[in-house]
Amino acid sequence: MAAGQDLLPRRRRVVLAALLLCAFVFVFRFVSPDPANGITFLYVLPIIILAVEFGRRAGVIAGLASLALFAIWSAVDGAGSDLVHHVARGVTFVAVGALTGSMADRLRATAETAAAAARHFDLARDLLCTATFDGYLVQLNGAWEETLGWTPEELRSRPFIEFVHADDREHTRRSAERLRDGGVPTPLVNRYATKGGGYRWIEWSSSADRENRLIFAAARDVTDRIEAEQRMREAEERFRRAFEDSPAGMALVGVRGFDADRIVEVNEALVALTGLPREQLVGRHSLAELTHPDDVPAVEEGMQRLVDGKLATFRIEFRMLGDGGQERWVDLTASTVADAEGNPLYRISQLHDVDARRRAEERLRHFADHDALSGLYNRRRFHEELARELLLAQRRGGRGAVLLIDLDNFKAVNDTLGHAAGDAVIERVGAALTERLRTGDVVARLGGDEFAVILRRVTTAEADSVAAELLAHVEAALHAGAEGAGLSLSIGVAAFEGDSGRDPDVLLKAADVAMYRAKAGGGGAVARAT
Repeated sequence: MAAGQDLLPRRRRVVLAALLLCAFVFVFRFVSPDPANGITFLYVLPIIILAVEFGRRAGVIAGLASLALFAIWSAVDGAGSDLVHHVARGVTFVAVGALTGSMADRLRATAETAAAAARHFDLARDLLCTATFDGYLVQLNGAWEETLGWTPEELRSRPFIEFVHADDREHTRRSAERLRDGGVPTPLVNRYATKGGGYRWIEWSSSADRENRLIFAAARDVTDRIEAEQRMREAEERFRRAFEDSPAGMALVGVRGFDADRIVEVNEALVALTGLPREQLVGRHSLAELTHPDDVPAVEEGMQRLVDGKLATFRIEFRMLGDGGQERWVDLTASTVADAEGNPLYRISQLHDVDARRRAEERLRHFADHDALSGLYNRRRFHEELARELLLAQRRGGRGAVLLIDLDNFKAVNDTLGHAAGDAVIERVGAALTERLRTGDVVARLGGDEFAVILRRVTTAEADSVAAELLAHVEAALHAGAEGAGLSLSIGVAAFEGDSGRDPDVLLKAADVAMYRAKAGGGGAVARAT
């Protein structure tokens, strides 16, 4: 607004000067009417003044106006001029105005363009500069001081190479030499010293004017990008080391496109865990091909929930199939790695070998429920099974029976042949009972030489028949070995049916009473509870 206000008075003064000059020429012509004095050509002066100030259009109008004044004067002084002279002067006046105005317009446009370029040069956020072939900066914009802290005077006072990090100077020199020699400009990244003592990474684009021995360059501060890339590389390297050195088996599994659910990378620990070479693992369809068929649904469901974002972490223990098909229990922990927008890039799976622990645990569970010598259920587990069977019988109207079995004269075996022989007898009895009973029946060692059986879904008569068959079968098995010769069995039978509501302890007590009644008769017999 201030520039416009300053321009208006100046143009008024220019117009006034042009009018005064025209008046002067007109008066002078009147005072000295001699046509030979050449005063008429002074009319071009106001034309030039107006054309320079206002441009070509104003110059043409001023030329026509000067022609009109000349014609008026010629009519006034009576000197007259022929038409040819008027046309010649008119063309001259208009041509002077047009040419002068055009030149003025071009000069103004050039000046305005240069001024705009200078403004853009200073306003640019990029670092813009011109340097000589001798290595000095001669023109810089304001972004230099903003980025590095040096004033333009300080930057121009020394060769620019002195501001470059010592490790980057050699390739910076080579790049400048290629430009000076007419080579193809190549991108350059180097470090420039800041006034505060640090360095900033600068990325350059340059071209050379060999005629004027100048280098024109545009640069950008890429420190944040370089440092972010460096942090990314360091993070990737840390991840790579952790991945490769991890004692846990690790696999990267794709989640998109062709790599979806395919193993894209494994570490050596997984190679060792599976017994398969790396090239046979990479490219497989996730872990499904290495998973026991019974465990595949649970593993795949959890993995899908993970990819769908319903789980942050998925963990499961399953049986992995190694080289040769052998099973091994592993603990799997899986999570997703996502991009900046939160889209999953791949899954990372960690697998720990827990096979030994699972088989400690399985043995412990077995020992909690089974007798260590015979391998049969123990008293606690037998009591649980009996309570469950009686409850089902009450709810569904089922039936069955409990057999309580005791060896006759077993103490004599321990006393005469030793406990090893006694243990052998116990093992043989357990094997014989299991061999003869149905898979749905329950057999247990309650302790010492006492055994118990649950016969499911049998009548009382069927229970008596099974007890008799067991008696014969087990005694035959015992008599086949020297340590079992002379031994026999006493069996007590207690039946249950429907909703009789019999308590397990009451039922066992009834069977025990019946067993002792059989033993009281000399043993080797079956007795039914009353």
